[in-house]
Amino acid sequence: MVDPSQTGHGTRRPYRSPARRQGAADTRQRITAAASELFAEHGFAGTTVANIAARAEVAAPTIYATFGSKGAIVRALLAQMEQNADSAGWTRRITLEKDPHAKLAVFAQWTTALLSSSKTVIAAARGAAADPAIIELRDEGDRHRRQGLAAVIAALAQVKALPPGLSQEHALDRAWMLTGVELYLAATEGCHWSDKQYEEWLTALLQQQLLSP
Repeated sequence: MVDPSQTGHGTRRPYRSPARRQGAADTRQRITAAASELFAEHGFAGTTVANIAARAEVAAPTIYATFGSKGAIVRALLAQMEQNADSAGWTRRITLEKDPHAKLAVFAQWTTALLSSSKTVIAAARGAAADPAIIELRDEGDRHRRQGLAAVIAALAQVKALPPGLSQEHALDRAWMLTGVELYLAATEGCHWSDKQYEEWLTALLQQQLLSP
């Protein structure tokens, strides 16, 4: 009788348990949730892997096996930012909006939603700024944000909405600088603005810098 666990070449098929996969996903979610809470309470430097393990009710070696380092947990949290802020939905809204002023207003709303929903993670990333995983993800995020803005600028150029003499490249530079996290933190933390105040200011600034009078 042929062993059903064997292939025709005598190689054992890898066993993949749906329950095991779900258990691993649940463990990963518990770890990231616990880390997010602790980063909010104590900051990145004030949070240890042991703290995270205790809050997530897992062993510390489980965290290292799942992520590898505390910085890698921040990387995983940052990777969730756009998903948590409904990036796909906002992208559709921005793309479908034909009026240049309204398109930039929606983009400012999305930028605010993205940054506002991730304040804790952003603060933790700043605390882990020297971690190679964070540096890599920050650079990746900057490239991704620039690619998204390039589509917006191209749409404005197509309907000749850019000011005379402003190239698409320079318009992209302006938009990329204005929508960075540094200005958001300066406004909301440094100046104690509300998210609505930041959104209105960013909208006006983008329209002023990117559209013909």
